[in-house]
Amino acid sequence: MNTRSSFRQFAAAIGVAILAISTSANAAVHRVAPGDSLQAAVDAAAPGDTIVVAPGTYLGTDSTYGLRITKDNLRLIGKVNQGLGEAGKVRILKTGTQETGVYAAPEGCEYRDPEGSCDKPDLEGFYIRGFTVEGFPVNGIQTRWVDGFEFARNESVNNLNNGIYPTLSANGLMRHNVSYGSLDTAMWVAGSENVRVLGNVLYGSVIGFEITVSNNVRVTNNQIFDNTIGIGLFHPNGAGNPPKPVMANWVIEHNVVRDNNRPNAAVPGTFQSALPPGIGILVAGVSGHSILKNNVSDNGFAGIALLGWCTANAGGDNDCSTNPPIDGDPRINDNLVSQNKVTGNGLSPPDISINFLAADITYFEFEGSSGNCFEKNWPKGFSYVSSAGELPTDGCTQP
Repeated sequence: MNTRSSFRQFAAAIGVAILAISTSANAAVHRVAPGDSLQAAVDAAAPGDTIVVAPGTYLGTDSTYGLRITKDNLRLIGKVNQGLGEAGKVRILKTGTQETGVYAAPEGCEYRDPEGSCDKPDLEGFYIRGFTVEGFPVNGIQTRWVDGFEFARNESVNNLNNGIYPTLSANGLMRHNVSYGSLDTAMWVAGSENVRVLGNVLYGSVIGFEITVSNNVRVTNNQIFDNTIGIGLFHPNGAGNPPKPVMANWVIEHNVVRDNNRPNAAVPGTFQSALPPGIGILVAGVSGHSILKNNVSDNGFAGIALLGWCTANAGGDNDCSTNPPIDGDPRINDNLVSQNKVTGNGLSPPDISINFLAADITYFEFEGSSGNCFEKNWPKGFSYVSSAGELPTDGCTQP
């Protein structure tokens, strides 16, 4: 996936729109009902076709995926009947040895392949709406090497690694999905760029929402609760993708992040298993991001915590003495934390040895970070802890 300038993104979007108009007369609609093969309908479709799926349970025939997408601009629409409860859902369930529920990527580029191994052009366009994907041992809905994707009003249930997971992809929108029951992350943007995350409900997982090794991600108006960690913004050492030249502009705004105190059930020995319960928003070893106008409440350890990567991992399996930062930089520089409402956080930390870090806002690092700005957070008198004595304001541009 190549990094694109703003002009090229705009031009590409216009080109896609013109292409869609010019080919719409040739696009077909395929209808799938219980008893039909959903994978067969996908395989029979041409690029740009729409597949409309009636409520029911669908089991794939592939040995690895519940549903495999390899064609450009396919639109999958589940016709959910809200009045019928579970019976009105369009469900994709695991069968046999399948590992991931819905996987979209170029032909021959599989979900376990190394990042640089796909020698095909990006898959252009993928839309999925109205599907419940449930019970897969790895991922629920995943893209890799996809340019232009949208996940709308889907449900990820008990997909045990990650629920909804765009990786190595660009120019995407995830809106009004529900994801829960993951032992890693309910929704994770990894190695991707230009992604909007809007109005999702993420709960009952180790991490509710996560970003790693990405550029230009905006996360707005989501409900994130009952996770071990509500939102995690992590250094490349915590990711499955190598660093990128630019990993900036992650904007977390207008979200409700509350009651993230779930005991950590991650697989022992993983990076996630070392995370302490009770943090609303955790920024660890990353720079150039904004935490704005969120409502962060009742997280037992910390509401918003900014930690240097080596500080956070000192003495653990990811200690920098044995696992140094792969990008050479463990600092938390140039982050803005502003106008957040922080209440009732830090009142029940999980471990007496880290009680001193418990607060509504925690800033703690020994890496020499700079350029951070904490301003206009409220209400007056919120609790804070800072290794600098006060919360830093050296990055603030306003007096």
